[in-house]
Amino acid sequence: MKLTKHEVKFKDNFFNHDDKGKYIKSLSNDPFNLNVHCFTTKDCRDYPEKVQEGAYYVAQALEFYNQVNVNVTIFPFCSFIKDKNNCKSIMGITYPPLFVPLKQANDEEPFLYPQALVKQLDIDSDIQYEDMDFLVYLNSDYYPDPSQDNRALIAAHEILHGLGFFHQINPVSVYINNYNNYFENDFALPPIDYEESDTTIRYRGWTPFSIFDKFLVGTGNPTQFLYKKLMKYKTHDINFEISIDRPTTKQYNDFMQTFRSLEEDEEANVGGVEVAKLFSTLNAVGFHTKDGDVVELQTFDGSYESASSISHTNVPFACKNSSTCNVSNASITQNYLMYFTVISRASTDTLIKAFRKKSKHELIGDDIVKIMCTLGWNERNGDNNNSMDGNTYTYSSGESHSDAKHIIPSSILTIISFIFFCITRFI
Repeated sequence: MKLTKHEVKFKDNFFNHDDKGKYIKSLSNDPFNLNVHCFTTKDCRDYPEKVQEGAYYVAQALEFYNQVNVNVTIFPFCSFIKDKNNCKSIMGITYPPLFVPLKQANDEEPFLYPQALVKQLDIDSDIQYEDMDFLVYLNSDYYPDPSQDNRALIAAHEILHGLGFFHQINPVSVYINNYNNYFENDFALPPIDYEESDTTIRYRGWTPFSIFDKFLVGTGNPTQFLYKKLMKYKTHDINFEISIDRPTTKQYNDFMQTFRSLEEDEEANVGGVEVAKLFSTLNAVGFHTKDGDVVELQTFDGSYESASSISHTNVPFACKNSSTCNVSNASITQNYLMYFTVISRASTDTLIKAFRKKSKHELIGDDIVKIMCTLGWNERNGDNNNSMDGNTYTYSSGESHSDAKHIIPSSILTIISFIFFCITRFI
């Protein structure tokens, strides 16, 4: 083979060297490609600038090497929600992000990683990425006074959900209305793989647990990881289709029998009932970070709410449910960004100034950064002791994974069960 010389031009910062002499990717200071759509010009106003500001705060806390594509839709929630009295209380909604199944070693089970994170990791195989990493919906019916403008905070909150602050384990009560008419107890299940069309939902088995699920623990026993208590369920087959509007008798019977067989498996169900009970017990669930700390996550007293429970840091006040909280004597912590509720009487700038001496990064508290680094992100300008930096991941192509394609909902009612941000009168 003949070696010839050619001149090739490239940017000076295209390559950087680490201490070991290996090439590493360059950090991006502006990693978010924000595709913002507004229902009308009136709905937009200056909200796109606030979304950009929220993305800036996230980019200053975490390291990004490749672009993250986010589809943001700003529209009036009150035009689509029947409850006109409470429609302004929902600030934003994050649709489940695209997930990619990865393994850290060939003999380990895969976990679902958000696509936005996978694009930053060292992967030993090619992955065909979807165009959008995740979807965010923001409520234009919420328009605060300038002195209390917290919309940049709302945008940053939803972006962090899309980057992986998102659980996939749910109790059976999420799948079946009035579940207590059919089952003795509520019980938590591994993530279920399903495909939804305009008329039907097809259930296609189990997916791997999300990387966020991997680190869920009970605060009373923080060395026992909750996902392991649900593994026995995966020996059961889940494969059926059901019409959304008018299920046939056979479809209904197949649906109910599938879930009844899960309940009747006593070995599996003992763990499922335990996890569901923790999910509906105040201060009972935490996230076990890489450095061994446990950060309490949001649970309520006697109820589980798929839109608010678990995928948020615990508020420092007691809540029977998301709409009934006693906040009179509460003291906000530095992790306020990932509360399930907005602090409505303080602007984003006011909160940043109030916690400037307690948090290393603007807006994003230290415990939130530790959670994100445990998922696989690197802290920007940090020592990265809590990250998984340096690991190589294998794409688990043989595993099914949820949300391979986003379904753009025609109404906000179709996504109201996903992660959303409410408002509480506080401060």
